[in-house]
Amino acid sequence: MSGRLLVSVSSIFDQTRPAANRLISNLRADGIMVSLLVAPRIDGEWRLAKDKDTLTWLEKQRERGHELILNGFDQAVQGRRSEFATLEKHEARLRLTGAIRQMQKIGMDSDIFAPPRWRMSEGTFAVLPEFSFKAAASTKGLHNLENGEFLGCRNLSVGEGFGAAKWWRKNVMKAVTRGAEKGNTVRLSASARNLTNPKVAADFREAALAAVDLGAQVETYSNAAAQLPYS
Repeated sequence: MSGRLLVSVSSIFDQTRPAANRLISNLRADGIMVSLLVAPRIDGEWRLAKDKDTLTWLEKQRERGHELILNGFDQAVQGRRSEFATLEKHEARLRLTGAIRQMQKIGMDSDIFAPPRWRMSEGTFAVLPEFSFKAAASTKGLHNLENGEFLGCRNLSVGEGFGAAKWWRKNVMKAVTRGAEKGNTVRLSASARNLTNPKVAADFREAALAAVDLGAQVETYSNAAAQLPYS
């Protein structure tokens, strides 16, 4: 049985956009579409609404078929924890409302949600049905919010609060190989902050290609969630 491959890139802003663009362009040429995790605020002063170059770039990527996934409200508040990792319902609701409104104002709304570093509190998950999300992804797996179906599939991350050193990338490659050989759903993600290192970008691309070579079918998060439950 063939598995699925879901690839994503996060932390896309003015300073990381060139590195993200190089990897995404290369993967697209390989036939691998990348989901883009986008937030309205990153690194304190940066605001997507004020960055016309990044806005234009995101619009072009979406036109090319790359899906946008809402990746939080203000990543600068994370510190040592992730923004939605421990929130109760009330605070999660406020942050989601703010993020959705800001993204809608600039025409970048999305019906998929994935919290920073994929870490989602019970309070956050509990309020997601109040919004227009069709799917959500967490460290645990992929959720179809319309029919309640869930697919357990852990994320293999480079950066995003996880490692990016050579030994870590080797472990990610091994996990990708094992998952693809078993026909599992393989989720690969990278922080664009780490993609500025050419070796990290090259290894990440190699991992994605290895999954495809082992039979994994490239899929978007929205399509993968819509097909749940898998037969």
